[in-house]
Amino acid sequence: MPFTPLSAIRSPLLNSSDLEHIEEAAYGILDEVGIKVQEDLVPALRRKGMCFRNGRVVFDRHITRTFLEQERAKGGKVSGMDATPPLTHEITLGVSQYSPHVRDVETGQIRPYTVDTLVEAAKTVDVLADQGVRAGAPGTPMDVPPDLQPVSIYYLSLTYTRHGFQPPDPRSVAACEYVLDMAETAGHPVTLLPVYLVSPLTLAGDSLAAVLAFEKRIASTWVVSMPSAGATAPQATGEAFALAAAEVIGSAMIMHELCDLDVGWEIQIFPFDMRALSIVFGSPENLLMQLASAEVDAYFHGTHWKPSAANIHTMAKTPGPQAAAEKASIMTAGALLGARHFVCAGTLSLDEIFSAEQLLLDCEIAAHVEAVVRGLDTSCDPDACVQDVIEGASRGFLGLDSTLQLYRESCWYPRFFERGLLAAWQDSGSRELNARLREEARRLPSRHTFALPDEVQRDLDRIYRRAEKHFSA
Repeated sequence: MPFTPLSAIRSPLLNSSDLEHIEEAAYGILDEVGIKVQEDLVPALRRKGMCFRNGRVVFDRHITRTFLEQERAKGGKVSGMDATPPLTHEITLGVSQYSPHVRDVETGQIRPYTVDTLVEAAKTVDVLADQGVRAGAPGTPMDVPPDLQPVSIYYLSLTYTRHGFQPPDPRSVAACEYVLDMAETAGHPVTLLPVYLVSPLTLAGDSLAAVLAFEKRIASTWVVSMPSAGATAPQATGEAFALAAAEVIGSAMIMHELCDLDVGWEIQIFPFDMRALSIVFGSPENLLMQLASAEVDAYFHGTHWKPSAANIHTMAKTPGPQAAAEKASIMTAGALLGARHFVCAGTLSLDEIFSAEQLLLDCEIAAHVEAVVRGLDTSCDPDACVQDVIEGASRGFLGLDSTLQLYRESCWYPRFFERGLLAAWQDSGSRELNARLREEARRLPSRHTFALPDEVQRDLDRIYRRAEKHFSA
């Protein structure tokens, strides 16, 4: 059936004057405030000729402007939204590997993850691969030493999930070696490690140490930060973007001096709730900041906007109305604008909780949204139409051959959402949605069948035992 897809084109949230003022402010921040770096890097940066003022690396406006001109030349100084339509309407989902807690399917209680419960959750994720889940183990085991945690996540991801080859952030130099070894053993060597900045304007921490320690084993790094307006950045949106731009651009210039790697960077900001005293996801302002971040990042890189409304975090603590509403809102907007992969499915309370019921619900939402962006088959064969109407007028349309041929493709059929009338629901036992989600979530791990080739699993087992011995000593 020739479907006509549904999509949306939006107007920019920032005009050219806004963007120019943000750029000018970023120049001023780097010139007058600068980037704080961890103490052990100062001698090397001084030898490189970098300028320090008040203990911070500062950049003359001309230096920053020249750097941006070079970066923009790579993108061709393009502006506006990417008009290229996605190649498919298929929507896929990722999960978060940060969650330290899991919602118990049997009791509904929120418990710290253990290795055993993370194995069950990983099996659940893998069984849902046929519904578009492309992810590894959805959390962090809390019953192992902190440095062993990322190694455990990756080991369980590779062992129990077919899409678990994307490694977690190593989180420490000590863990990084084992994660890199596992990735090579699994046939997916790591070529990029991220550098997570400390907002505001600080280049330091474990991720930076890992990049510098394993520079020879990777090809590139990616500089990113999470400034929250009003907490670690100015409250005014434009000013928050200026700080975000300054800290990633300044840090990217420093990374070029510290290592011989390709250095990428990304500008983004996040909302902060002054009453909850927390960065907040799933909110209207979070959706708008995702969209605006795409515009600002594209402006500084000289590229098209990306369809960036793809983070479906929520602050809801349980599966239910808030989580479903927030995730569906962001997923619908993002998909209409071209996004096709959405992250943090099954995740609740930012990154604190994984819920198998919520993951099932997110799969249902994704299928719903996928049907929306697929669009409609609006073709009409005049001769066939007349014949169908003749037959349908005399004996009804339900029994027509054309109805039987087309009805499955013309309508989306949910797995859990209700479609029938009240009497049919009552006759089937009046079972509520949450009860059916729990029942399905209980069954999922028992359906798990994925296994690695024996020789790969043996090698991974050896690496993990070596890591256990190291971090348990």
